[in-house]
Amino acid sequence: MIVAALLLASSASTTRAQSVSLKPYTAPDESVSAGVPPGWTVTKGGDTVVVMTGTRGETIFLGDTIVARNAPYVAGQRSDNGIDIYMPYSASLAQKFTMIIEQGVALAGGQPPQLKIASSTPIAMPPALGQCARFVADGSSVAGPIKVMASACSLPLDSGGTYKNILLMAQAPSVIASEDAPIAQAVFASYRVPAAMLQRKLAPFTAPPIVMSSPGAARMPAMPAGAFGVDTSQCFDLVVIRETPKSQLPMSCGGTRPN
Repeated sequence: MIVAALLLASSASTTRAQSVSLKPYTAPDESVSAGVPPGWTVTKGGDTVVVMTGTRGETIFLGDTIVARNAPYVAGQRSDNGIDIYMPYSASLAQKFTMIIEQGVALAGGQPPQLKIASSTPIAMPPALGQCARFVADGSSVAGPIKVMASACSLPLDSGGTYKNILLMAQAPSVIASEDAPIAQAVFASYRVPAAMLQRKLAPFTAPPIVMSSPGAARMPAMPAGAFGVDTSQCFDLVVIRETPKSQLPMSCGGTRPN
C-alpha cells in the first residue's frame, strides 16, 4: 500500500537520537518491532510495517514497500495484481521518491504536495540491493508546510519488469521539525524485522525464472539476489536501518572489515 503522506527533516546528531526514550512495540504477527516515543500511538503494525503518529501532527512510517512496474508514470493511475505504481526504472532515485509520494497523495484525493528535495545523500550498497539514499525535503499538506526525511531503496528490476521500493520515512510540521528530528532518527534505528521476513521483503516481486541445465534435467531456480556471498538482508539492516560506519561493515556490504 502506498503511503499518502510526506516525511520529516533531520539535522540532529546521532548522539541526540540515541538519548531519546522509546517504548518497545512488537506487531501482533511478530513480523516487526520498533520503539515508540512517549505519547505516540501506533496506528498500524504488521507485515514488516509500522506506522505511528505523534502528539503534534507527526507521522512516522517504517518499512513501507512500494511495488512498481517499469512503465511511464501517470499520477493517480490505479493498478492491480499487487502493483502499486507505474514508474520508469531508469528514473533517478530522487525522481522515484518524488513520484511515490505524489502518487500516494493523488490516490488519496489530495493536492500535489509540492515536494522539494533539499539534499540527497547516496548510500553505498552492494548491486544486489539496487540504489539507496537518504533524502531531506520540504513539502506541503492540508495543515501547512512540513519538513521531510527518508531513507529509500529502489531494488533491482526483476524478470517480470517489476521492482520493489522500500522506505523509512516521517513527517512533521515545519515549525517543530528540528525538535522532532532526534525522535525520528531514534525510531528509524529501532526498526527491527526478523531475518527470514527481511529476506522475503527484499526478494524480487516476480519469482526468478525456472532454468534447465540440460534437456530432461531437474529444474532449478535461478540464483537469487544476494547470492555469491552477499547477504542483502544483513546489508540492508546494517547500512540502511542502522547507519553502521563503513569501518564496522563487512566487505560484502561495502565496508572494510573481513566478511
